[in-house]
Amino acid sequence: MKKLILLHGALGSASMFDGLTEKLKGNFEVYAFNFSGHGGGPINEEGFGIEVFAEELKAFIINNKLEKADIFGYSMGGYVALYLAASQPNLIGKIVTLGTKLAWTAEGAEEETARLNPELIKEKVPKYAALLKERHGKKQWKQVIWQTAGMMLELGDEPLLTMENLPLVTNEVTILLGADDIMVSKEESENVATILTNGKFISIPNMPHPLEKLDMGILCENLKSILI
Repeated sequence: MKKLILLHGALGSASMFDGLTEKLKGNFEVYAFNFSGHGGGPINEEGFGIEVFAEELKAFIINNKLEKADIFGYSMGGYVALYLAASQPNLIGKIVTLGTKLAWTAEGAEEETARLNPELIKEKVPKYAALLKERHGKKQWKQVIWQTAGMMLELGDEPLLTMENLPLVTNEVTILLGADDIMVSKEESENVATILTNGKFISIPNMPHPLEKLDMGILCENLKSILI
């Protein structure tokens, strides 16, 4: 049975894949883990961001003997997978990303992070604030939001995936994008698929960005058709 690692997005956690894992387990040996700081785990002393998360993914693969396992990365998880593959392509099998923002600019990062204020979230979207508090811990959820905002601003100033290193990703990569995703553009997704050595782009009709709103059955069928 093929091995598949699931990587969560920013402000997410591995537990968000429980429904998808249930649908995939008949075809894959599924693995998922929390990046540091997420899901109630401690923040890595080395920092908070793509480079640190990529090292955590590398360690997870090696420690669990998952070399050449395929990876599905949702949103930030897809960015982490591609960043690791740019320097360690032989460590990973096929890569599938969904809703991964691949073209970062300073202006775009500022727009994205304007909403990442825990006090504003608590005031304007109390149910989401309560969810994040439960997901990351009452003592840490605000810090995770601020750290995520900082990470995005750093990506805006200095993107880690570029024209120079994207072609170094020699793995088979499929970039999925929901047609109703308003956070990631079709243009940036198609452009990166073209830059990649072995990339392709697929748009999924009637699919938005938030993982909680995805039809896991449709996502499962797409992953099976790509990876099996």
